[in-house]
Formats: sequence, C-alpha cells, structure tokens
Amino acid sequence: MDAIIRHLESMRYPTGPARYYGIDLTMCLRGGALAGSLVVAAALMELYIRALVVRYTIEAQRGWHKQVDVELEIENMRKEDFYNLLSHLVDAELFSETDANCAKEIYRKVRIPTHHGLPARLLGISKDDPFRVLLGRGRAMSTQEFESYIEDEALPIIEAIVGILFRNQVREFA
Repeated sequence: MDAIIRHLESMRYPTGPARYYGIDLTMCLRGGALAGSLVVAAALMELYIRALVVRYTIEAQRGWHKQVDVELEIENMRKEDFYNLLSHLVDAELFSETDANCAKEIYRKVRIPTHHGLPARLLGISKDDPFRVLLGRGRAMSTQEFESYIEDEALPIIEAIVGILFRNQVREFA
C-alpha cells in the first residue's frame, strides 16, 4: 500500500479535480477504507483519462485561430465514451495500448458496478433474476462474500489503476 501512496503523491495530475481524487484515495487507503478506496480509484481513473484528453486537445489547439471549450465538447459528444477516449489517446501515442486495454477491463468490471451500486455484478454473481432473489427463490450475495472480495481484490485493483495512471502521466510539451 505504501508504494501506491508514493505513486499517488508523486504523480503529475492534469488540471482539474483529479489531484483531489488522488488525495482522497490516499486518505481512504491510509484509513483502511478498502471499499471506499476502490470506488475512489475507479472514479479517479475515469476522471484522469478524461482530463488527459482535455489537456492534450487544448495543447493541440495552441496556435489555432479559433479554439473550442474542449471539456464541454467532449461532454456533448455522447459517442466519445471512456473506451473511445482511451483509444484516441493510444492512437495519438499518448497512452500505452497495454495499459489502455487493462483500464478498459477495469472500467467494465469495476468502475461501472461500483458507480451504479451493483455489488453482485462486481463479484460476478448477478446471473440470477433480481426478482427471484427478492422473492427468496434465487441466490443473494452475503456480506461475507462482499467483504472477502474487497479484502482480497481491492488493493490489487487499486494498484493496477494507480500503476496505469502513473505510467501514463500527463506529458509536458515544449
């Protein structure tokens, strides 16, 4: 955990709230809040990657006659989801393809379920019809299963996220 915190504290963050999320993640880790750390780390990954796209696009606009509000434009482009933004960074050689693929997998398996409050999906046990579970006819997730998942999986996932961001930090241009 100390290595994760050192990476977070030494990382160059793009302009915007990503640094705050990094500080918050550090506080969650130091406090032992693993579930909270996982949620914050997954949100940090998405926020950081969006901020990279904004940063690099603004940099590319230098010298243009007309400049656009990049952040607003990206928000308005519905097809430019997390996966596409990562693909654009890889295509521009501003992000490792291997790390992008790993980030996409983490996004699908961790970020979406944690963001939408779907712990059974996070654990991979959401195959039962939710109404069957509500009626007592299906399999529900136990607190122990969730706790075991968090204790066993949270730190390796957080370490992967922070490693991806650390290896693909914002670059300075001349």
